[in-house]
Amino acid sequence: MASMMKATKTKKQEILDSATRVFSAKGFADATLSEIAKGAGLTISGIYIYYKNKESLLFTIIEKFLIKSSVGLNEHLQGIAGVENKLRKAIWFHCKSYAGNKNEIKIVLESRSYPRFYQSTAYNALKQYSGIITDIIIEGMQDGTFSGVSSPMILRDMVLGTVDHIAINWTLKDEPNSLDQAEKIYDLVMRAVQPVRKETLPLDKKAEKSLKIVNSAIALFAEKGFNDTSMLEIAKNADVAEGTVYEYFRNKEDLMISIPREKLTRLYDSVSGKSLETRIKKIISSIFEFYYDEKEYSTILVLMLRTNKKFHQSASNEIIEKLFKIIEEIIARGQAENIFRRDIDLDICRNLLFGTLDHIMIPWIIFNRRYDLRLLGSEVSDLFVKAIRA
Repeated sequence: MASMMKATKTKKQEILDSATRVFSAKGFADATLSEIAKGAGLTISGIYIYYKNKESLLFTIIEKFLIKSSVGLNEHLQGIAGVENKLRKAIWFHCKSYAGNKNEIKIVLESRSYPRFYQSTAYNALKQYSGIITDIIIEGMQDGTFSGVSSPMILRDMVLGTVDHIAINWTLKDEPNSLDQAEKIYDLVMRAVQPVRKETLPLDKKAEKSLKIVNSAIALFAEKGFNDTSMLEIAKNADVAEGTVYEYFRNKEDLMISIPREKLTRLYDSVSGKSLETRIKKIISSIFEFYYDEKEYSTILVLMLRTNKKFHQSASNEIIEKLFKIIEEIIARGQAENIFRRDIDLDICRNLLFGTLDHIMIPWIIFNRRYDLRLLGSEVSDLFVKAIRA
């Protein structure tokens, strides 16, 4: 009896191994049961002894992979203290899982395009696996480790989506897999959700001194009024000589009139789009808004084309690459001006942006979720800019 059960288990695995090879090589739609049966040394009727149909094979492969991943992730998280350490380990494990059997990973990624996948037990296994990562994020949001995120799902989508896109490029274009990218992904994600710091751009000494004088004048004018404040007091409060004040401003009235110019410059840069950070945010928000307005197109892109090798070799995909090229050029300018980090990996930035977008889009399309992509686009743009700031 035991030997019969073992033989059955072995035969079922042989069928799944053959199906994995065929699905990966030809895609689910073009694969045939006869090819799968031949690879397993069976007739088609032999497959029906173990599996109902081709779709059952597909979902079984995916479910087994995801159940194994859940068990493995839980084991790796045992005994780890601190939410940051847990997230680092979870990202590493996820990258390792998605850099394993290339044929298997191709099938897992392709499954997102099948609507019936979302009614299968395989999808339940996916929810269980992603739920482990979601729980880590919830813990981090509750203890204040992660901030600037309205929902744990956004950060989860950022992690899973980034690795998905790296895996897509690995399986379709032989680009590097995600295993060696884990620490970079973790670093980028953590920077995106760190508590907000007051960012000050580096100033040259002259600009810094002028700002000190203006800030001193603002404080004293607000406290004592314009008439009862002297230039000497302003100088002392700014820790400069009185003569230095006159090097920047002709008199007290000139100083007061200059305050809005000094203070509103950053606001103007933001509103006008001159600020590099604002330009990136507007581009990302525009992408989300476009996907919101073009839901039918978005459905085709995210569910049908994203894992299609011919699409990645087409002129259509080149346009998407050009979209990020605009962001790359802005980042390069910001790096030269010490606004953005010089050590960021632009490929990971691209995968993070479009991977997050895809993962947010999938439930919006499949389950007709009511959330507003435009609002999420604004939040994702904020997180993206925080991740790349110097």
